[in-house]
Amino acid sequence: MDAGLAGLLGGVIGAAVGALGAAGSAYITGRKSEQQARLHVQAQQAQAQWQLRLEHLNQRREPRAQAYAAVLALANEVLQLAERALDRQEAQDENGFRALAQQIREKEERIEPLYTRVLLEGPEAMVEPTRTMEIAIHHIPGELGAFPDFDDYFGVCEYRNHVTAAVRQFVEAARIALNDGDLDTVPPDSASQ
Repeated sequence: MDAGLAGLLGGVIGAAVGALGAAGSAYITGRKSEQQARLHVQAQQAQAQWQLRLEHLNQRREPRAQAYAAVLALANEVLQLAERALDRQEAQDENGFRALAQQIREKEERIEPLYTRVLLEGPEAMVEPTRTMEIAIHHIPGELGAFPDFDDYFGVCEYRNHVTAAVRQFVEAARIALNDGDLDTVPPDSASQ
């Protein structure tokens, strides 16, 4: 074998080895790029799913907030009437007391539809506080369904205190529910994209 042929063979073999090396390198680079692309797509899908979940919760938040606000507004009206009834007792104004007691009875009728609305809007964590509120507004110390007599100052105080305690429990639960207590997933790590 002469030197020219040896050089040619060496060049061909070198080129073949170089080509194989380049092909192997291109294959590995392509696989890595494919894996990176797949990871990127998965990260984007996770981000999109998380954003959809967040939008869904935001859409549900407003009706819930309105339902909770309606319950609280009614409870506050009842509390104001109870306070005014106590004032009428202290002022020895029996007619004014009876008129306020009648207004409280009328307000009691409005709690049940609000309770039902909260049950429908959810979440489950709001059922018990809302039920407690309904019971507090409907429960009159002494005879069920009858507001305390004019002479029963303690009974009116007890009624007011039950409603006040129910309001506190309801507000605490509503704050948790409205602060996306349902959001049990965390956003995807944006650094991995």
